[in-house]
Formats: sequence, structure tokens, C-alpha cells
Amino acid sequence: MKEIRYRSVLCILAAFFVLAVSGCAEQSVTDIDFENKEPVVNLNGIILGSPPEEGMDELYRQLDTLTIPELNCTLRFEYIAWGDERKQLNTAILSGEYDLIPGGVFSDYRTLVPKNAFLNIKEYLYLVPDLQEHYETYLEDALKSCEIDGGLYGIPQYSIGVKNINEGFFYREDLRKAWGLEPVTDLDTMEAYLYRAKEEDVYRNEPLITDNRIWTSLWLMLSEGRYLEIDSMQETPFVVVQADDPGVLINRMETPEFQEVIRYIRKWKEDGILESNMLVVSDNEGERGKRLMVANRKPCETNAPFWSVNSNFIVELWREHPEWEYGFFPYTQNNQFWYEESIADSSVISISSRTKYPEIAVKLLEKIHTDQRYYDLLRYGVEGVHYHLSDGKLDFSGVSNNNRFGWTPISDDLLSYPATPINEKWYEETEKPYCEWQMEVSRLAEADPLNGFSLQASGLKREMEAMERVRTQYFQPILCGYQEDYESALAEANAALYAAGFEDYLRNMQEQIAEYIGK
Repeated sequence: MKEIRYRSVLCILAAFFVLAVSGCAEQSVTDIDFENKEPVVNLNGIILGSPPEEGMDELYRQLDTLTIPELNCTLRFEYIAWGDERKQLNTAILSGEYDLIPGGVFSDYRTLVPKNAFLNIKEYLYLVPDLQEHYETYLEDALKSCEIDGGLYGIPQYSIGVKNINEGFFYREDLRKAWGLEPVTDLDTMEAYLYRAKEEDVYRNEPLITDNRIWTSLWLMLSEGRYLEIDSMQETPFVVVQADDPGVLINRMETPEFQEVIRYIRKWKEDGILESNMLVVSDNEGERGKRLMVANRKPCETNAPFWSVNSNFIVELWREHPEWEYGFFPYTQNNQFWYEESIADSSVISISSRTKYPEIAVKLLEKIHTDQRYYDLLRYGVEGVHYHLSDGKLDFSGVSNNNRFGWTPISDDLLSYPATPINEKWYEETEKPYCEWQMEVSRLAEADPLNGFSLQASGLKREMEAMERVRTQYFQPILCGYQEDYESALAEANAALYAAGFEDYLRNMQEQIAEYIGK
């Protein structure tokens, strides 16, 4: 194993992890006139987020000056907005029209791999030695650790950090002070804030929690690090392992912590804290939550990653309400254990199995992670339009929050720039203390015994599809607070889970993890 070059990038990532997106962009006319032996081909990619208001034509022009002479291709994007991204991504992948596709916990990436949706990049790695060497800076077998069923189906973000420390509760700190509440540092003080907010006329008839993933937040607070995720709560929702004995697999839905989760959800549903129509909202309500906060229809947001708060919420809220103050409570602040992340758990860029140009697509991914020119353009956009660079630091002053660009899953710690604070008051009172806490957590984090483990799911397709139906039919209503007798509903849901083949699934996973730990 090569020495790990760990850089303290947690704060840096938080400051500029930018999302971009929109409708299909037409191919711009380039003024390049290169002599090519073969016709220039076009690769189509997908970006998630919101589209920049301007600058895409210039971005494509600058990109063409790189890709046409060096790779004999152009690259154009279609944009899919956050909110219904899982469904829209599946539709786009099924169409076969896109060569480069983002994937991760926001998608069905792992369940689509056994369905031959993506190219096995492992077969093309001999074409991109610089890409392999780049990832070996982190770990000798870094890309191998990202394999699924012996194949490499996505090039991961290159980031080193600690699991589950980015997400938290973002709230109006000025209101907390005015209401005379204790600082928000745990579930009790967070709940006190929510219930106090409901006493205000402006929020009395408004839901304070509008994201149907609130159960994941409650799980993090109630379990306090006693369990380890195998992939993520979205990808393997039913199974966790004991943190102090990772060879022991447990049905999450049978743990006392999960029963507490649904007790809170039902209580909050009855008391009007939750969105009344939680089942019909999308899987990611971040943008809606931001709009409601800006409109002063709610004073807080749950399931809020710090990078999104720092680069998205704060910018717009401070522009509209410079007198407000804000706070952030990370859900894992009171964990008993923290564990290092593996790039095997990161979001990825995949190549469609139906692409006509696999070699070119793989070489483009190599350029993105090894050539600063490509990285800057596709990670940040056009300098002077989408961002500024001053003394080697990112600076978004004078750039509208609606004019950011970035292909999110290509983030790379070794190529990214540090960023100047977005707002000095926010930086001193919240961002800086949060980053210092992150650094301390990083120092205390233990090696994750499952780092690099990837469930080989090809033999479990039938069980996984049946379990997904159970999740939708039985568990989702419980997790949105619809079941008055939630204890009986949970027992029925678990019975349906076992009837769907959960025991075979669990046994197979147990064998795989035992073999992995044994190695």
C-alpha cells in the first residue's frame, strides 16, 4: 500500500461543492478548425442540479478547444433537476442516449449494475495508466475496492473524509436566541426548536419538515454510531452491522433504535411538524426547503448536507435576509464512534453499456482527474463567469447563486482549490467551528472494517426486487408517519420482508462480509 496523501479538505469541500443543471443544451458552434483523420464524435452526459443562467456556450467553446484536438470528441450535457432525480436518471439510462451518467446514493446505481446498465471500465483501464496512478495516491488498490461483482462500473469522486458527518439540521439562530432556547446540540434541543416554532403564527400552519428522508436523520441521532452502514441507508436500508462487531449483520427494522425512529415520526406527523402529504413529495426536497426558508414559511431544514448549506442556502438567504443569523447541528455530533470513508462509497461517473465510444469516454474521465484544465472547466465552469480564482482560492463574490456550474461526481481532493469564506459572520460563528469539529472527528475516526466492501448482488436480483416492493408498499408509509398503529404496521412490514426472501439475502450478505473480513 502506498502512503496516503491526506489533505484537510473537509472545509474546502463544504465551501464549493456546487450542483448544476437544466434542460438539454444544444451543441454550440465552435470556431475550432482542426484536421482530424476521423470524424469528431459527440459524448452526451448528464448533470444533476440547476442550470447556470449564462455561460454554457462559452463553456462548450473552451471545452471543445481541449477535447477536439486531444480526444477527437465533443461533450454536451442534459440537465436533470434535483427532486425526482432517481426516476429521471432511470429513464435516461434506459433510453441509451447518454454516454456519461452520475450515480450514487441519489440513484439506483448499485441495483442497475447487475442489469448491465453500465460499461465495465475495468476492461479499458490499460488505456488510462495516469488515471490508475492518480487513484493509487490514495490507496494501491483504490479502484479495485470500487469493483462490484468483479467489474468497475464507475469512476468515483476522489475525496477522503469521515462517514456521516456532513448532514445536519440548519436553522435560524436569531430565532433560537429570541425564543430563549438552549443551543441545538442533540435531538431533544432540536425537537424543542421545532415545537417552539409551531407556536409562532407565521409557522403554525406550515410543515417544518418537508423531506421524506427524515427517518435517516433520526436514525443517525438515535443510533449514535453503534451501527455501520454496508453501503448507505438508501442502498441497503434493511441491513446494518454492529460497529463493535462488524461480522454481525442485523435487520435495521428490528432494532430498538428503529422503533424509536418511527415513534418520533408518528408523533411529529400528528403534531403537524411533518409535511402532511409526505408520501407524494420527491426523494430530495432541498431546493423546495430553501425556497420556503427564503419566503419565511419555515425557519429550518432537515437532511441538509453542510456543503449544500454553505454553497447554496447561505448565499441566497443572506442576500434576501441579511439581518438573520443561522446555526447548524450535525446529526452525528454525539456519536460513540466515527469511521473513515472509502472512495468505494463515493458517488461516481459511469459510462453507459450502450455507448458507441467506450475508449474515448474512459480517456475523458482520465483527463478530468489528471489534467487541471479539464477539471477546472467541468468542476467549476468558466472563470470570470461561473467563478473567480484569486491567489489560488475560489471566490464566488459577484457570481449569482443561480449561475454556478459543476459536474458534481467528479470532485477530486487533489485538484480542488480552497475557497474564500462566503460570508465572514457565518464563517466565524458557524463554518469555522464546524470545520474545526470535522478535523477533530477526522483525527478520532477509526478505520472502517468494511472499507472497500461491495455487495456482490448478481445472485440476489429476485430477492432485491421483491424487497424493494416491500419497502415501497409497507415501510414507506410507516416512515412518513401514516400508520397510527405503527408497531403493528412495523410487525406486518417485517413479516412481508421475510416473505420476500430477506433471510436468503441476509445469509448471502453474511457470507460475503465474513469472507471479506477474513481476508
